[in-house]
Amino acid sequence: MIRPAAAVAVALCVLGLAAQPAAADTNSDLAQAQQRAAVIMQVRAQLGTNLADALAAQDQLTRSLQANQQQQQVTQGKIDVANAKIADLDTEIARLNDEIARTDHKIEVERAQLKSLARALYVQPGSLLVTLAESKNLSDMISRISDLNSAGGRARDLKSQLISDEALEVSDRSKQQAARDEQVGLRQAAAKDLAALQALQQQEEDSKAKLDLKIAQTRAELVLIQNQSTQLAQQITQLLQDQQDAIIAAAMSQVWDQVKIYEGQNPLTGIGTSANHSKTFRFVWPMPGSTITQGFGPTPYWFEPAYGGFAHFHTGVDQALPEGSPVQAADDGVVILVGSGPYGYGNYVVLEHQGGLTTLYGHLNRALVKVGDAVTQSQPIGLEGSTGNSTGPHLHFELRINNQPVDPMPYLPPGPPSDFKG
Repeated sequence: MIRPAAAVAVALCVLGLAAQPAAADTNSDLAQAQQRAAVIMQVRAQLGTNLADALAAQDQLTRSLQANQQQQQVTQGKIDVANAKIADLDTEIARLNDEIARTDHKIEVERAQLKSLARALYVQPGSLLVTLAESKNLSDMISRISDLNSAGGRARDLKSQLISDEALEVSDRSKQQAARDEQVGLRQAAAKDLAALQALQQQEEDSKAKLDLKIAQTRAELVLIQNQSTQLAQQITQLLQDQQDAIIAAAMSQVWDQVKIYEGQNPLTGIGTSANHSKTFRFVWPMPGSTITQGFGPTPYWFEPAYGGFAHFHTGVDQALPEGSPVQAADDGVVILVGSGPYGYGNYVVLEHQGGLTTLYGHLNRALVKVGDAVTQSQPIGLEGSTGNSTGPHLHFELRINNQPVDPMPYLPPGPPSDFKG
């Protein structure tokens, strides 16, 4: 028999043993719940970042579409001007054709009259003698001979003048036809540019529609995430991010499509070499004294677009100085694009140089130049900033040759960024 005290002790022991697994289960559930909450919070933060990036890219696409529409209007204006000039030239060419036809008819009439006079004199030479014989005196005879000579001379002079007039009219017609051909060529080039702009607009609208869908899906996922497994939430988030990154990278590439069309419409002419241009190097460092923070080539950073078979590729060289530092033109050139947006390159300036070279200066605080400005090497064109897809103040310097990104380092003075020109 067990005594009451012993019985109580045994009971407490049993209860204690029974309570230990329950407490362990509770702790495990709490740890799992905390872990799940942490994952959900992390996924939610990533979704929030994705949403912010997508909204920024959406804003940039909207700006790009507006710029595209403006460029289409300018291009359509060029087509309208060319059509008006062609119509005027067609009218002038038709008038000249009529003039040439009338002049040619007059020449034929004069030629026929001269032939008739020559034939009459040949067939009936006596008629001339009769005319002379009817002269009252020698003075009258001389006068009649003079009149005949004058009449023949005037006829020959008139024919010569008509031939000269016709030659001038033919020459004018040739000039008008050449002018018309030139306008037709301009119209065809403008029509080609317009078609390219319309195709680019369609691409941008498609990108924007896809981005709008991703924004809606991301917002919906932010609502549903609490009721999903952490694994599913992470998979959906990664899928949305991958799709969104592809859309945003395409939007960035459309900047260069716009540059290509602009260069085709505005061929670079009249750019010489400025007095203070480097005698040794094609380019100088756009930010002397800066630190190179990222070079040209493949990169692990997810926000860089795919290029050259690499999933992520940095298409320029990054240089850093305190925010607001001046950014200089690497070479003489013309400003062909000044962009502004919260994503991608942020605020940027694009310069066109001789030989099919183009440079881009991205993430600026602000630009100091406008489209159409001619700039010289080392001229300040902007202030360094951290706009767009940037993790801190720096300059993204990009060089393209025939619209293909190349490493700018071989074109710059060797060593770290300096003010050396040579």
